[in-house]
Order: sequence, then C-alpha cells, then structure tokens
Amino acid sequence: MCRLFISMLLTLAVLSVQAVTVQCEPGKLSTLLANRTVTELTVLGSMDARDFKYIVEHQRQVTSLNLFSVSVVSHHSNKPLYANVRDYNADELPTMALAQLTHLKQLTLPAQVTTIGEGALAACTSLTTVTLPQELRSLGKYAFAGCTALSTVALPSRLITIDEGAFAQCTALTTVTLAQPISPNPGTSPFEQAPANVRHVGSKAFEGCIMLKSVALGNQVQTIGDAAFAGTKLTSADLSGMTMLTQVGDWAYAQTNITQAALPNTTTELGRGAFMLNPSLTHVTLPNKLATLSPLTLAGSSQLSDIDLRQSSIDTIGAYALYNLSHVSHIVLPASTQYLGDKAMAGMTGLEQITTYASSVPELGEDVWDGVDQPSVVLKVPANSADYYLSADQWRLFNIQSSSLLGDVNDDGLIDIADLNAIINYMLGSPNIVFIFDAADIDQSGDIDIADVNGIINLMLGKMMALPSTVAPNTTDALNIDNFAIAAGERHTIDVQLNDTHNYTSLQCVIHLPQGLSLVDGTVVVGQRAANHKVAMLNTGQDVRIILYAIPNVNFDNNRQPVLRLTVVADDQLAELSDIIIDHVVMATTDGEAYYATMTKAQVSKTSDVGVVQHNDDRVYSANGTLHIVASQTAQAQVIAINGMTRNLNVQAGDNVFHNIDPGFYVVRLNGCSYKVKI
Repeated sequence: MCRLFISMLLTLAVLSVQAVTVQCEPGKLSTLLANRTVTELTVLGSMDARDFKYIVEHQRQVTSLNLFSVSVVSHHSNKPLYANVRDYNADELPTMALAQLTHLKQLTLPAQVTTIGEGALAACTSLTTVTLPQELRSLGKYAFAGCTALSTVALPSRLITIDEGAFAQCTALTTVTLAQPISPNPGTSPFEQAPANVRHVGSKAFEGCIMLKSVALGNQVQTIGDAAFAGTKLTSADLSGMTMLTQVGDWAYAQTNITQAALPNTTTELGRGAFMLNPSLTHVTLPNKLATLSPLTLAGSSQLSDIDLRQSSIDTIGAYALYNLSHVSHIVLPASTQYLGDKAMAGMTGLEQITTYASSVPELGEDVWDGVDQPSVVLKVPANSADYYLSADQWRLFNIQSSSLLGDVNDDGLIDIADLNAIINYMLGSPNIVFIFDAADIDQSGDIDIADVNGIINLMLGKMMALPSTVAPNTTDALNIDNFAIAAGERHTIDVQLNDTHNYTSLQCVIHLPQGLSLVDGTVVVGQRAANHKVAMLNTGQDVRIILYAIPNVNFDNNRQPVLRLTVVADDQLAELSDIIIDHVVMATTDGEAYYATMTKAQVSKTSDVGVVQHNDDRVYSANGTLHIVASQTAQAQVIAINGMTRNLNVQAGDNVFHNIDPGFYVVRLNGCSYKVKI
C-alpha cells in the first residue's frame, strides 16, 4: 500500500510539471513531453509542423511559449496536418500552427522565421504579449485574427506584407508600433535605423479592431486593401508621407474616428466608401492624379468642410460620393470633370456655391442634388460656358454666373508663361491690359502675391504637356540643342540655345529624354544668357518640364550664350541612335504676348569607345558602326588593328566620319595621342 501511494505521488509530480526547457529534434517534441502537462515551455533545437500540432493537441494548458532559439525546418506529410496542407516550408510558422491555444498569454516566435502562415495564431484569446522575429517578412491571412486580449504589437522593420485579416477582430488592440530590433554589433551603426519596409496592407487587416487608435507602418506602403482599417478608432489617416502609395481599397477607413485624411499624389485608386461614415472627419486632401472619386467615397462624413478639387484630374464623381455632406458650403470641381453619378451631392444642405472649371457641361446621373435648394446656390462656370449650363438639365436650376478659368489671367483660354508674366506685372504695379483678377488669385486668398506666382507655376507644370498642342506655331524662333555622342556611364552637359527675333522675357518647354539618358541630380540650371532668371522644373521620368522666368520681368541678355544647361548621364539602355525632343515651347514678351514655337530635335549617338581620351579639341569615338575622328586641325591619323595592320587616314578640322572600317578593336593615333576604340 505504501509503495502504491509513493508511486501515485511520483505520477502526480510528473503530471504537474509547470516550466520545462527541452532540446528538440524535428518531430520529437511529443516524446520529450510525454505524460507531462506544461504551462511554461521553452524549446531549443529544431521543430517542424508535427511538433506545433502536438502542442495544440496535447499541451493546451501552456501559458508561456518561448521558441526564440528554434529552427523551423521543412516537412512533408502524407496526410494533411492542418486543413489540406501537406507541405510545410522551412522558416515558416505553419498554417494554423498554434491556433486556438486559449490559455497562451506570452509568445516569443523563432528568431529566423520569415513567414507566419495562415491562421497560425488565430483565436489565441488570452494572448497579451507576442515578440515577432526581426527576420519576419510576411504576416499570413488571419495570422492573429480573434486574439481578443492582444493590446499592443511591435512590427519588425523588415516586414513587407500584412495579409488579409492578419489582425482582424483583435478587439483589445490599441497600438501598432515599429519595433527597434537589437543590433548584432552594439556600438556600430545598427540596421534598425533603416526605414520600415511594409509595402502591402491586406483587406480587412485590422477590421473590427474597435480600440485601435494608433498604427505605425512607415512610409514605404504601396497598397492598402479593402476595409483594412474599417471600424477602428484611428484618429488620423494622414498618408501624405507614403510617397509610394498607389491604391487604397474599398471601405479602407470607413466608420472610424479620423479627423483628417490626406493622400499622396502617387495614389491613383481610391476605393468605394474609402472614407464614408466618419462623423469626426473635417478635412480631406485628395491626390491630384486621382481620375475617379468612387461611389460613396465620403458619404455621411457630415463634418467635412469645403472641398476643393481644382488641382485634381478627377473626371468622374461616383454615385453618393459626397452624400449628406451637410457642412460643405463651397465645392470646387476641376476642369477634367465629365460625369456626376446618382445623388453624388444629395443632402448637401449647407451648400452655398459650386465653382466648376469644366468648360463642357458634365453629364449627370439621377437626382444629383436631391435635397439641395439649388436656386439659392451660386454656380460659377467658365467664361463662354454659361449658356450651356443654363440649358442643361439639373444644372440650370442653380444661380449660374460666369467666372474665368483659374490661371488664365489674360483670358486667352490657355494657361502658360504669358499668364505668369501677367501676375508678376500686376504685383509690381504695371498690369496687362487684360487681367482677370479671379483667375490670377490662384490660392483664392483675395490678394495677388508670391503665393499666386508659385501657384500658377505649379499649375503650369502640371498642365504643360497639353501646350501648345492646341495652338498653331506663330513664330520661327525655337529652342535648339546640338547633336552629341555619349558612352554608357558618361556625363554630358547640354546647352539649350534660343534663336530669337523678339525680346523674350520668359519661356516654358518640355525636354523629352530618350530611354537610357537621365538627368543628373534632377536639376536644370540657367545659362549665362538667362543669368537674371529663375528655373522652375518638374522631372517626370523621361520628361523634364521647365519654366524660365524673372521677377521683375526682364528680357534675356542679348548674347549668344545658352539660356539653359542640364547635365545628363547615359546607361546601357540608350539606343545607338536616338533623339532628344524639345516641344510644348511657349515664349512670352514683357507685355505678356505669347509665342508658340515648333518642336525641335537633337540626335544622340551612343558611343562604344573603350577609354576615350581628349586632347585639346580632338576626339575619337564610334557610333552606329562608324568611326568618328573629331580633329582640331588638318592632320593624318593612323588606325592600327588588333592584328597590327595599319591604315593612314587624312582628316580635316571638324568631325570626320569613316564608314568602311571593319568591326573590332583599334588604336587611333592623332596629333601625338592614342585612342582605343571599339567599332
């Protein structure tokens, strides 16, 4: 009897083990923990999917799990361990690996894990503390969904993807931060100072996190999925610093506590209802490149103040997009507007004025302004468009008044350098004969000042690709660039010359660089002839948009020096023969008269020289299978092939082109210098 009692005590002692550290081999955890009930478990060594399944099925009482030093190895199972999954990758927390461990409170994941699989920690309802690995790149679908006790999460800086529903219904989650990983070399410049890498936030990633007030994701985010933050308590959606963000999905920030929202100009897609039903939202900044304001985008966000879309490219305002915005008194529609959907502005009971820059009357859906007292609302329309609006269904019910196109200061129907000159003249007390004040007041402040100069410059840079394609050239004057040759990796400074018969004070143009040629440092500088002028520019890929102007308006110097200079660098993508194109050229005189110039081209030849050496003005290079010898004076050049064969060539001062040279490597001797060249 005594022995039986002692045996029972020993058995109970085994069964009641609380804290255990084990050295594991793949698939062996069940053997190491057989007949034990563990609440605090630390695992060393290696694990695979079988070991995680054992924990879920046989160690459900575990409250603390430390896997920091574990290596997760790959495994293939003949029978699915989780759902229909048979194959499990190394360095990946398997699908459903630790799901529904309802007693688990503290978790440290393996340091080398790069992926947390689908639902791996879902419904761990007691989990309050989780340490994510520094190497983590992807949080799988519903990875932490339903972890209702989790209040804070620190995301590692190398994380790239937060997949669909990753933290959905984490109802206690209040804060998501960016972790500061420990440097492996203390005292050195640690990698944790690198920017966060989160690129993609999946659909419903934080949906239903009803206590979530703060999320830090860094500025590298490219996409935010449908309903990603719907139903949270976020107070701000200022995404303006996310300059890689292109897409925000449907309902992304619906029914939140945000007071302001701002999107970068890189965003081209904004989903349905993205900011709808946000009762605290008072201000929103939409991207200029947005083409469509989707249905229900801002519906029901009733505290929004005035909406100004004049700088945008929106052509469609979808159904119910601005529904019930009862605090908006003034809305400005861009020139690009083509269609307003069903009840797009219904319920805007506080509306006092609509300003539209659309010269062609936009088409309308049904009951666009349902509930709005239209006769009491002023509708300002572009000059010469009033009659069209007066005859258009729904539009004609407004109090229609003519206004001018913003930026068209001289009322010629175009926004160009002449309008900038007119604003400058007005500021300095000598306004042009035609000066439309409302069109010049770019910032609508009631004053004409330097802010309006900057405003029209930005407006011009954005619209420059449309000029002067609608206008026939009215001058033979032009901007010109000399032909040149350049090798991959080489830099070349381009001089832009102006041949002119008029005294111009300013100009605008677009310089199109061929593929393989790029602007060094992203800058254009004034040439000696424009020493008293300033440059405003916008570099958009291969197009360089340029405005050259002065305050006060002064003519370009009367010399033959360049007006502009830019330095370019070539790479391997440059074709052997391509063109630099200068077009959309408008030049203006002091009195604001505009002249439109024809397009010009300069030929760019890609050289394939090997170590070109210059001596005085001599130069040797190859282009398009021909040998070019640029000589400073009449001379005789020796061309020596790799096999020692020598050929004498007579050259004149200038560029001498020889077409009958066989392909290969050569040494060219000219005026005491040697040049290596490949043809």
